[in-house]
Amino acid sequence: MPTHAVLTSPRRIEIQDRPPRPLGPREARIAVAFAGVCGTDLAIYKGDYAVPLPLVPGHEFSGRIVEVGAETAPEWVGCRVVAEINNTCLARGEADPCEACRRRIPRHCQRRTVLGIVACDGAFATEVVVPAANAHLLPQGVSDREAVFVEPVAAALQTFEMGPLGRRGAEGFPLNGPPWVVVLGVGRLGLLVAAVAKGLGARVLGVSRSPDKLERAAPYAPYCEALVSAANEDHAVAEIRRRTGGLGADYVVESTASPRGLALAARLVRPRGTIALKSTPGLPACKTDLTQLVVDEIRLQGSRCGPFPEAIRFIRARKIDLASLIGSIHPLAETAAALEAAAREPKVLIQCAS
Repeated sequence: MPTHAVLTSPRRIEIQDRPPRPLGPREARIAVAFAGVCGTDLAIYKGDYAVPLPLVPGHEFSGRIVEVGAETAPEWVGCRVVAEINNTCLARGEADPCEACRRRIPRHCQRRTVLGIVACDGAFATEVVVPAANAHLLPQGVSDREAVFVEPVAAALQTFEMGPLGRRGAEGFPLNGPPWVVVLGVGRLGLLVAAVAKGLGARVLGVSRSPDKLERAAPYAPYCEALVSAANEDHAVAEIRRRTGGLGADYVVESTASPRGLALAARLVRPRGTIALKSTPGLPACKTDLTQLVVDEIRLQGSRCGPFPEAIRFIRARKIDLASLIGSIHPLAETAAALEAAAREPKVLIQCAS
């Protein structure tokens, strides 16, 4: 029987064998090779991000399709894939989709479940069932381990999908060079965001309050022009303003997973700049000066899931050294240890295949 790592209560993982779930006609069963641990998984594990339990977490994964439903092309069987995490009306092929899906914003489907997060068991298991429409083929040259990063790289790309990054010379951007991007928080997601921003032509600065994270991020200096300590926030603000002509950054990407992140981001961004909110700590923001956001006409932009095809191309083009981001790899039976380790390491993987 398939084995699952089940979160039964905060910080309590049980390894359970369960009968295979029957497939719907448009679903695919995937034998999971590797799954990655992200900040959302940690927030759910700790209980900060409250979701109904029990739940099998995990939404970053790679694997191979081993079975498909009656209305799914049999050619999918045997294919190496990754899968999007939002199970929507369109992905399920529903005849009467919700209003969000009608408006072609299916990531905000009003009836969605979310793999390993909302009402859908995830990939910390030997197998997972997804809508076949959510699967994306993996090309040769992208390993199973690297493919775990497709979902977070897609999320990093989405940070800039809705903004003007790359339109050099546009109103408000410096005319003598590319825009400045400050990545606030240089953990797992922050490093990917920095790599994507650099790949899009931005000048990137990494900022963190944590000396440990700054030390771990040091080998990735090619993605950032500088790493700036925010242990003293006033000094960090002064350094960012010094580097940006006294104005502040065009983009500040908040990826700290801390309730204090937004308040610092507001101090680092320029007037009419953008704060892109990426982390999902499950906790409310604190001590943010809303008056400043209004007076300086700051744009707050949330972004979550992103484009898988572009992420696969980004990874295949070797624009980031993903192997160097991987810390430890744990067997599925040690999922609890993997989650605990993820609080200290840049990227932890769970090997799910037997």
